[in-house]
Amino acid sequence: MAVDTPEQVRIDYVLADLGSRIGAFAVDLVLLSAVLAVLAAALAAVASLGPVAESLGTTALVFAVFLVQWGYFMLFEGLWGGRTPGKRTLGLRVVQVGGEALSFRGAVLRNLLRAVDLQPAPSGLAGLVSILASRRAQRLGDLVAGTLVVQDAAGRSRIEAIEPPPGRVGRPLLSPAGFELLASYVARREGLSGRIRHRVSEALLEALRPAIGEDYAAGDHHTPDEVLVRLHREEGPRHAARSGARSLQAATMARERQEEWSRYAELVRRGEKGGLASLSESELRAFGRLYRGLTADLARVRTYGAGPELVGALERWVGAGHNLLYRRRRRIAHGLGRWLAVGFPRAVRRHRVPVLLATALFYGPAGMTFAAVHGDPLLGRKMVGSAMMTRAENTVKGDPAARYLEREITALEMPVLSAALTTNNLGVTFLAFAGGVLAGAGTLAVLLLNGLMLGSVLGAYANEGVLAVILAFVFPHGFVELTAICIAGGAGFGLGSALLVPGRLTRADALRARGRDLLTLLLGAAVMLVVAGIVEGLYSPLALPAPAKFAFGGSTAVLLAAYFGLAGRRDAGSQQPPLLDLDVPVERLDQRIAR
Repeated sequence: MAVDTPEQVRIDYVLADLGSRIGAFAVDLVLLSAVLAVLAAALAAVASLGPVAESLGTTALVFAVFLVQWGYFMLFEGLWGGRTPGKRTLGLRVVQVGGEALSFRGAVLRNLLRAVDLQPAPSGLAGLVSILASRRAQRLGDLVAGTLVVQDAAGRSRIEAIEPPPGRVGRPLLSPAGFELLASYVARREGLSGRIRHRVSEALLEALRPAIGEDYAAGDHHTPDEVLVRLHREEGPRHAARSGARSLQAATMARERQEEWSRYAELVRRGEKGGLASLSESELRAFGRLYRGLTADLARVRTYGAGPELVGALERWVGAGHNLLYRRRRRIAHGLGRWLAVGFPRAVRRHRVPVLLATALFYGPAGMTFAAVHGDPLLGRKMVGSAMMTRAENTVKGDPAARYLEREITALEMPVLSAALTTNNLGVTFLAFAGGVLAGAGTLAVLLLNGLMLGSVLGAYANEGVLAVILAFVFPHGFVELTAICIAGGAGFGLGSALLVPGRLTRADALRARGRDLLTLLLGAAVMLVVAGIVEGLYSPLALPAPAKFAFGGSTAVLLAAYFGLAGRRDAGSQQPPLLDLDVPVERLDQRIAR
């Protein structure tokens, strides 16, 4: 894949193949399993210290497991230059489609969609089909985030000078295209197993036979692979000499610039570890000068017709400098207050159509299920399950003042309950958003399932005459929690509309544009669910009078209506605030030095 940098220099990236991507994912899965095993062992050790330590340890473990499951790939790729340990092991890197370094927003989007790419779990068939069918080998997450997985050889490549071609070595036997094919085979032969190498070399030798004749023939003492290696060794000087003065110019320039190229490579390595901020002012000046010089050198060696080894090495190092220079600086907390006060409610109003559609598809099935279960108690028993039905029946048989879960949840268990509910709701919300990439079908399934569950539980409690009991538990957190799920569902439908109604854009471009815009809805819903989880785990189970809980829940409903209806309208005529930018482009190097 060719990318033009702002310096008008072309950089060629080699897309990662399916096998290396699967291998990198396997390495990461092994590390994930090891981390989870360590967390479980740590919990067992903490639990032995007493009930308080067990409660705190279990709470921390719930959050840690959720963070590992959803954040491992996201954080590594977002903070480690598009690489995870698995990708680094296999020599891969994630970049944006324009060739620039992976943004944190891109890392979030592509890894939120990983849950869909792995379906049907754990086969990952959806992602595999997308990679094979996409022209740029992109899985669904890559399409939404606008990212690519490429081979990353810059860290292992050396910028080496080439020797000038010898004087008279004869006329080449192969055409330039034929020699390029031969050189490609020789460059990759070490990575081929014996059987595969023999089969490929035999086929290649036969394809080159019309040009080389019988002078290069395999026999009892020389395999096809050995013949091709000898042919490459003898043809190399011939093709180098064919370029004549231009090849000599490339070789001379490479020798003269070797010292500066090495200095540039050292600065890039240091910059990749600590960012440009780790370089001194004089080193920054040197980096800018050397980067501009290297881009000019790359253009010249192409003009001179230098060999693929030199051109490839310069391309990789120019790409490394480009990614370092235009790397995006992470900014998550900056502007958070203004985003919550203005940006998020505006975004909800702007996308009110898909949000209202999600709300209807959630509460509509919930209401119909409630009516069906209330009219047919046997249906309710089948839908809610024995555990929930037993809880409803015990509520009736017990003290009339008994409240939902208040006799089951102790003070030490409340933090664990809060953590479990928060992470579960966040996972549901992420799935509701990610499912939108399936033309909205995944989002619809999540909304319908949760709506049916809510309606059946409320219907079963109504049949036992204790509907007010469970409503007293649900009211304090329910309005915030269910509104957040509907907002995430609206974001999922908005993502699905990119496939169904892309407008003037291609579907791939529409996915990227809407995914970036709708991410703010998902992040806002996540914040709401954290608040709801705290209330549900720490306040809802308290033994308080039902009117107090209904009053608390009613006040949250009024505040939500005011927040989404009025927040941000005062300066509605001002410029649209950033939708919680997770990335801010780093200033150009020259501007930074000048300042």
